[in-house]
Order: sequence, then structure tokens, then C-alpha cells
Amino acid sequence: MVEDIKKAIDKNSFGLYVGAGMSMGAGLPSWGQLLNELIDILERKGIASTRIAEMRVLAGIPSKFLMLAEELRDLIQSDLDRLIRDRFEDKTKVPTETHDVLVKLKSKFIITTNYDTLVEKALVKNFNNYFPTVYTYKDASSINYSLWNNDHFVLKAHGDAKTPKEIVLTEKDYRNIIYNQSGYQSILHAIFSTNSILFVGVSLNDPELLLLLGYIHNIFHGGSPTHYALVSKDMVTETEVERWRKDFNIEIIKYDPTGNHIAVKNFLQEIIDVTEEANFDV
Repeated sequence: MVEDIKKAIDKNSFGLYVGAGMSMGAGLPSWGQLLNELIDILERKGIASTRIAEMRVLAGIPSKFLMLAEELRDLIQSDLDRLIRDRFEDKTKVPTETHDVLVKLKSKFIITTNYDTLVEKALVKNFNNYFPTVYTYKDASSINYSLWNNDHFVLKAHGDAKTPKEIVLTEKDYRNIIYNQSGYQSILHAIFSTNSILFVGVSLNDPELLLLLGYIHNIFHGGSPTHYALVSKDMVTETEVERWRKDFNIEIIKYDPTGNHIAVKNFLQEIIDVTEEANFDV
């Protein structure tokens, strides 16, 4: 699959999609951990122990994450804003070695659902203090301009911790931006219909990713370019591999998660090496 990705890079039709797994490697919370931190706030406020216990259970079920997030936002909006800013703007968190390799891939863009700035920091670090163009879901026209001009950019698809009131956290939020905002719909259409995407740091159980893929499948009916997803081998079955290929045109690349997921970094480096070797041969 490295050769297939290289072909997409050569055609300038390759992009990256970075999920929460990448940020977790730098010490930031997973979805479940973030929800539990919000539940901790509720517990300190004296919410009934039975409600707290119910929420703890829901925080362990990926399919319930978005519903639980909706309830938590209703209960502690001001505390939520503060927590998002404090946790994801934490200046002590720095890009991992995998971030450093990832940003060196010749991608047209990097889409991330993470609220933090680790991708941006990695770009600044590895490209002589170059600071990338960063968009959120609210910048549809500007994103379209960058796509048209082949300008590299980072799309923070769920918003930025700097503006916590604008983050996408719940299913209601997510359905609003992909179904009710025509400009953003057009951007998703353009991105996924003309580029091969490599998903890194994602889980097949991620409710946000499943919503996005459902949308993509609905608009393309399986006709988009081939996409790829790096997934830990202990988190996927062969049946899921087949369904993702048939339903979403996504090829699952299974890897060994031992050694703190070092296989992810090695795979990304392999893509870089193959691409650079081909350029050298020319």
C-alpha cells in the first residue's frame, strides 16, 4: 500500500487525517478520558451519585460518547470551556516523534479533529519556523481558495481550543456542520472526491469518524478515491476490514501496537523514504 500512497503523492492528490490517537501519544486525553474529567467536575459540584455512576458507564461506551457530551455540555458549559482551553492549550505538551515524521509527508493538507496545536507546532519545528495556514469548519471559502491554489493548510475540523465555544463536541454539533452548512459540505465533497486520505490515530469505534464516513458514503455511494487507515491490529477484525473496504473504500493497514505504537512512525517514514528514493532516481 506504500506504493499506492506514493502514487497519490506523486499526483499531488494526497492528504492526511489525524485523530485523537496522535495527541494521546503526547499526553493529551482520549475521548473517554475527557468525558471522565468532565464528570469529575460534576461530581465535585455534588451531582447525585447515581447520575455520576450512570455517566461513568456511558463514558466507557464509544457509541454513547456524543450523547453524553451533549448532556455534560448542558450541565457545565462554563467549566467545559475552561477545561478544553486548559487541557488542549497546555504549553507543556509537545509534538511526538511521530508528529515530526507525519508533517514531513508531502500532503496537500492535514485534517485533524483534535483541538490542540500539536500538528501546527510540528510544522513550525520541522520547517524553519514556517507557520501553516490554519482553518476551522467555519472557513469554507478560504479552504476552497487554498485547495484551488494548491496551498498547504491545516483544517481543524472540530475547532480550536483557543475558541472553546466553537468546538464540535456533540452529535448535534457534528450533524450541523456536515449537513446544514452547504459551504462546508462542498469542501468535504471536494476533499474526499479528489484525494486519497491516510487516516492516522483513529479508532474504528470513533463515533465522529463513523458520522463522517457515513456522510461520505451517502454522497459518493462508494465512488470516492481509495483511502487508507492505520489501525492497531488488536482493534479490528477481518470482517471490519472487508466492510470498510466495501462500504467506505478505505483500505485498513493493520500494525503492531507494541513499543508505544512505533510502527506508525515507521510506516510514515517508509512512505517518505520511498518517495524520496523515487525523486532521487529521477
